[in-house]
Amino acid sequence: MKPNQQQPCGADGKWQLPQQVSMTALQLRDWLEYPGSLTARLRQHCQQFSIQVLFEGYAEIANHELKTLACAGPYWVREVLLCCDGEPWVFARSVIPKSSLEGDAAEVSRLANKPLGELLFTDKGQRQTLELAQIDQSSAIYQHVKDPQPLWGRRSRFLLASAPLLVSEIFLPSCIAYQGESGVAAS
Repeated sequence: MKPNQQQPCGADGKWQLPQQVSMTALQLRDWLEYPGSLTARLRQHCQQFSIQVLFEGYAEIANHELKTLACAGPYWVREVLLCCDGEPWVFARSVIPKSSLEGDAAEVSRLANKPLGELLFTDKGQRQTLELAQIDQSSAIYQHVKDPQPLWGRRSRFLLASAPLLVSEIFLPSCIAYQGESGVAAS
């Protein structure tokens, strides 16, 4: 599948540790803080899981991503939509330093329409950090949203075979994470 964007969207927001985020939406918080594979969890809620690749290639990354990764570039960026029964539920962005594309972690640049989560949640992968954010309304992610509403996401720094990478997962309005929830607020 060929990517259909010329430039990556990014994942801009005020990223904070989970304990710094005040939120009344318990179901959403459960999804945001879920410790396992989001791909596996999404598959439990649909008949057909698919991935649409939006962008894949070397690109500039945001300062907040540089700070979190703490690795020199250049950076391989992969942006995809995780879809359940044909409906986009999650926008996912992976940022991988070129140095992480060597050795045992090299397969991340050859995923095509396979989920990264299948690699990260093996004996080679380890989550180091988790942060949450409400996504900035000016983010290009909103081009993938039919009904604009505040979007929430989580961001994790992983080691894959000792190679660092950053994964941001933004929950889109159709995602089950928002069902039955209202009054989502950040502090």
